[in-house]
Amino acid sequence: MLAICGSAAGTAEAAQARPRLPARLILRDGQQGVAGESGTIVTIERDGRFQVARFANHRIEGPHQKGILRAEAIRKLARTFTRVHAADLPGVMSRSAAANPHRLQLSVGKRMSTLTLFPGETAEQAAAALARSGPNPAIRFLDLWITAQNLVAREHGKKR
Repeated sequence: MLAICGSAAGTAEAAQARPRLPARLILRDGQQGVAGESGTIVTIERDGRFQVARFANHRIEGPHQKGILRAEAIRKLARTFTRVHAADLPGVMSRSAAANPHRLQLSVGKRMSTLTLFPGETAEQAAAALARSGPNPAIRFLDLWITAQNLVAREHGKKR
């Protein structure tokens, strides 16, 4: 009986020790086109659960990927939240006013920021171009964006 109680207490402590993100994170990656805007939405909950869904305009499909980030990935993402001051990002940033823009939207809790890129430009390409221009809120935005996307991609790619 004592071993069972001790084991249950250890499990509860382990659950409490699991890291959490400061806020829910939603990454919306959309490309404007003839039929409107379409792309993907990645939602990462504070406990590391994530899901990926496709969208077209205002219609969001059910998730086609689900998973949970490992504790170390949650800690890395939480450190990135702190480093980029996500709550202080501007609401709108732009690298392009061209037709058919590529829009990245980052929601941290209730705060939303949108970065407009050149059509077809990736987050990594934009980060490399912006790095040459010195400190910029868009670089902080992309730091969090790229970190979160890479962690979800790594976790989804693992065999279970």
